[in-house]
Amino acid sequence: MTQPSTHIRFRGRSFPVLALEPDAPIAGWFERLDACLEHSPAFFSRKAIVVDVSKLGLDRDNVAELVEQLSERHVRIMGLTGVDPAWACDDLPPILTNGRSLGSGAAFAPDAEEIAALTPNERAAFEEIAQTLGGGESSSPEPIIDLAPEKGAAPLVVETPVRSGQSIFHPDGDVIVIGSVSSGADIIAGGSVHVYGTVRGRIMAGAYGESRARIFCRRLEAELLAVGGFYMTADEIRDDVRGRAVHARLEDETIKITKLD
Repeated sequence: MTQPSTHIRFRGRSFPVLALEPDAPIAGWFERLDACLEHSPAFFSRKAIVVDVSKLGLDRDNVAELVEQLSERHVRIMGLTGVDPAWACDDLPPILTNGRSLGSGAAFAPDAEEIAALTPNERAAFEEIAQTLGGGESSSPEPIIDLAPEKGAAPLVVETPVRSGQSIFHPDGDVIVIGSVSSGADIIAGGSVHVYGTVRGRIMAGAYGESRARIFCRRLEAELLAVGGFYMTADEIRDDVRGRAVHARLEDETIKITKLD
């Protein structure tokens, strides 16, 4: 009889995530978040969210309170970054380090200076982890966090309408929808989004920090638009562009919408 394997295999894997970056004053940030959720209650549903608190300078108790307030708003947090790794505990989400934004175009791998700065114990621990994550097959560790899009990635072409409750997710490039996007649907693209129909749902272009991304659609009735991490809710869309063919882009951290007809 074949004996069952007693080994458990671990490998480093790379997954794109959405990074939520609160800013001060935190009360004002929560007001803006609540306004977003009022118009799009399912905005964060079924999404991998990491919270980056590096801009806030919070202590451990304040971070725990922030996480609790987000959880009350049904934001499921898979990780936390921008805090002291020593804070790791059961009351906080897993603490992530050395993440890179998509705009950097680089995967996580300590360079020579970073490795040289490690203490002997830290270096030994890093090498042990690298061997474990690599399955013992290579002396070079696989990237632990890789948020860089593939260069020259082909656009994702969706040839059917995107219905309520559906999410289209393409972190490596543009999304082209030959049809409409219904209310309650999401399009999330690392690049630009082109919709040859009516947009009634939520569109996020440049979702991982690409500020040059654009949104194009034949008819604008969106619940929410976002470009390069900056968003605009339905009540912020001007009446003169609503229901029209438009082009949206980011300019000075503000979404500008221009009519195409």
